[in-house]
Amino acid sequence: MRGQVSHLRAAVLTAGCRLNQAESDALRQRLTLEGATLVEAPEQADVCYVNTCTVTAEADRSSLGLIRRVCRSGPAPRVVVLGCLAERAPERLRQVPGVSEVWDNARKQARIAGLGPIPARSRALLKVQDGCPYRCSFCVVSGLRGPPWALPAHQVRQQLARLVADGFREVVLTGLNLGTYRDGATTLAGLVRGLLAFLDRARLRLGPLEPDTVDDALVCLLAEPGVCPHLHLPLQSGDDDLLARMNRRYRVEEFELLLERVLRVRPETNIGVDVIVGFPGESDKSYERTWRLLARLPIGYLHVFPFSLRPGTEPACAGEPVPKAKVRERVGELRALSDRRRREYAARFVDSVRPAMVETAQAALTDNYLRLKVVGGEALAFRSLARLRIGRQGSVLTGSPD
Repeated sequence: MRGQVSHLRAAVLTAGCRLNQAESDALRQRLTLEGATLVEAPEQADVCYVNTCTVTAEADRSSLGLIRRVCRSGPAPRVVVLGCLAERAPERLRQVPGVSEVWDNARKQARIAGLGPIPARSRALLKVQDGCPYRCSFCVVSGLRGPPWALPAHQVRQQLARLVADGFREVVLTGLNLGTYRDGATTLAGLVRGLLAFLDRARLRLGPLEPDTVDDALVCLLAEPGVCPHLHLPLQSGDDDLLARMNRRYRVEEFELLLERVLRVRPETNIGVDVIVGFPGESDKSYERTWRLLARLPIGYLHVFPFSLRPGTEPACAGEPVPKAKVRERVGELRALSDRRRREYAARFVDSVRPAMVETAQAALTDNYLRLKVVGGEALAFRSLARLRIGRQGSVLTGSPD
């Protein structure tokens, strides 16, 4: 497709994580530079790029469903499939009627190398890192994306400055294992500190961080007003034996101490946590340890995932399978806990004023990751940062200009 997209109408659809979304945004930049007109709907497009995910079996199903819907759209566009599912199962995707091309990750990276994003949302996602040196036993993605790589710090600064100049008031730093960012002697903390001077009435939000990569220098940066008080930390289990079998690089006590350090620096920080339920060998006692830990941790919400065995991870994930009914029960319990924690965290900020980014005429997002229904904000500009007073209408948080 290189050099052949001029005058074409192109759509880019994405399944999966923020890293995938950031890469789709960079692909939009490439297509624009080559003369294509960007459209949103596949039926409007001459060519449609589908960026896939394979982190779980559900991600596979979602990606395949998206591909099939695009291939059935009329008039049918030329369909190019890329992303991690395309890397893992290219022949399976080539067999889907209507798929024209399947790109591996090397080809995808070659197409977007060095390009900043054309964001498709109100917040800009800026990819600064890819690849992962870790080998968590349940993970297939780290083996699909190649060795760790970092965007040079001067290029990150250039891309951030352009996004801010284009009117984006929140930029989210993303990577496969963001905390391992290294450009020479520059760590993620050094990168973030160097970006603060380029914000100009904008703010930075950090994407998910592996707990063992959050050092004291990074924690201290949460005190900076330009850095959002929000962290997402994959815990995965509250049982040390399971963490060891998952090949995680921390234990429960270290995770608890990390949260204490974060909240000591910035007490209002909203901390989200990933948890895997039903990892082989998760006994009633190990699940109870996870439940008790999460019940006492000062977190704002959970992302709860039922364990999904991925191709190639079978030997590392050997153990007694957890019955599906028990997995569903545990997932339900933890999601109910997450709902309670969201309400409790939000209640702390009712009648307070927070800086919030206006996403639409009726929606805004605070620095500490509270979603608000905007009331009386007709004069607020799209993508602007505004100080909103938080209220509540039933179960809905509201924000009105202060």
